[in-house]
Amino acid sequence: MQRRDFLRAFSAVTAAASWPAFALSPEGKAFDDAIAGRPWLKPFKGVTDQDLRCDTLALSGKWPAEFRGRFYRNGPALNERDGQRYHHWFAGDGMVQQFSFAGGTKPTVRHIGRLVRTPKLVAEQQAGKFLFNAYGTRIESDEPTQGPDTYNVANTNAIEHAGKVLAMWEGGSAFALSPDDLSTLGPVTWQEGLAQMPFSAHPKLDAKGNLWNFGSAGANLVVWHVDPTGKLVKAQIGESPYPGGMAHDAAMTERYIVLPLPPVKLNFGEDVAAGKAFVFEPKEPLRILVMKKDDITQRRVFELPSQMVFHVGNAHERADGSIALSFVSSPTPEFVMYAASMLLAGHPASFGGSSTQFAVLDMRSGNSRVEGMRDSVEFPRVHPMRNGLNTRYLLTAATWAASSDKQQWFHGLQLRDVETGRTQRYDYGLGTVVEEHIVVPKPGARGELDAWLLGTTFDTVKGVTRVNLLDARHIADGPVAQATLPYWLPYGFHGNFTAA
Repeated sequence: MQRRDFLRAFSAVTAAASWPAFALSPEGKAFDDAIAGRPWLKPFKGVTDQDLRCDTLALSGKWPAEFRGRFYRNGPALNERDGQRYHHWFAGDGMVQQFSFAGGTKPTVRHIGRLVRTPKLVAEQQAGKFLFNAYGTRIESDEPTQGPDTYNVANTNAIEHAGKVLAMWEGGSAFALSPDDLSTLGPVTWQEGLAQMPFSAHPKLDAKGNLWNFGSAGANLVVWHVDPTGKLVKAQIGESPYPGGMAHDAAMTERYIVLPLPPVKLNFGEDVAAGKAFVFEPKEPLRILVMKKDDITQRRVFELPSQMVFHVGNAHERADGSIALSFVSSPTPEFVMYAASMLLAGHPASFGGSSTQFAVLDMRSGNSRVEGMRDSVEFPRVHPMRNGLNTRYLLTAATWAASSDKQQWFHGLQLRDVETGRTQRYDYGLGTVVEEHIVVPKPGARGELDAWLLGTTFDTVKGVTRVNLLDARHIADGPVAQATLPYWLPYGFHGNFTAA
């Protein structure tokens, strides 16, 4: 199986839409009117083609002198052109945010937000209108296409690796950015002959700095291994046990890649307004594909009850040879199929009851068992040095208060002790929308709780975005320090920290 099989599979998916195309309606003003009484929805408005910059954020609390580095976040940002709006949150062109922390006796925090200059974005900037199909949105256009990167919006995650920032999507290349000013350097081709091969948005770094990732298109899968210098070690191509299924995130262990395949398929190029952009097959199981890192043909597929999975927490190999896996799932794919479109149209919607799950996968017998927690969470993260190893603590955004029309998203953080089941929480309050927070190890520290928790929130009253720093040992005390922008940022998906 070669690169051409992937590109052919992607072309088949994008051409599969048989529903009649229709032009986007002029919905920009309608969105503005819809959110007038729901300020928490405002970041879904998105940005224009202008970049963002603030050299000195307003600081409060006590920023640790030793806290130095760069915090990246990525998410859909440009959601409309000429009064026309995309029909799905996942469609917008990506904007990478960089927060730079200088530390020292007089700490400062700087922000840069830049749209990723993909070929799609550049072409549409010049045309002044949408030209290409996007997630859940069909665009009428005669523009020629040249493979997956024609549609690439680089809008899901950002990580600094080997001196470059990688902005990643689901179905095409990673785009390299300069860490100095976030200028776009171009798509990454890891090896000649592998241009535009899918490099998914959730790579995992091991303790030695090796980067592991996967990609999927149609019936095909690729597993990537990139060394700490940014050089490709190996790219393996195989087949998916659930052809055409969505594959968003994977865990790794010392020897395996663990990839959830929920029973949902995307028809890229179909419009959610036609009701055919996604296909949910509730009689199909949640498949967990476990592949050996050094030979992905050595694999086992586990079948769990039907459910939707976006994100994994972590996985590790146990003494008996089984694999322990943590992930977050929902009973149905309601969010991706409906809620993510409602939000971009200015209508309230929730994440659909996603909760923490713990599975044990027996590699010898093929049996599995899963235990669900009674919580409402998303965006699971663990200590970055514990990726693929036994980890005790799982951090998530969470909600536990009754939602209202004024806010239906996460308002707090939860840190779960996997061994005891106990949770610690911090409530930012119903006037704050909580985004993904990550775990940042303290310099020279080894314990999982010898770390900071770092993440962004949106203040719905003041209409600004903040960066928050909490002590992992004292999460209930709330932020030890905050940095406030003079403006709000579009809601993002994922990000990572690079120490300086």
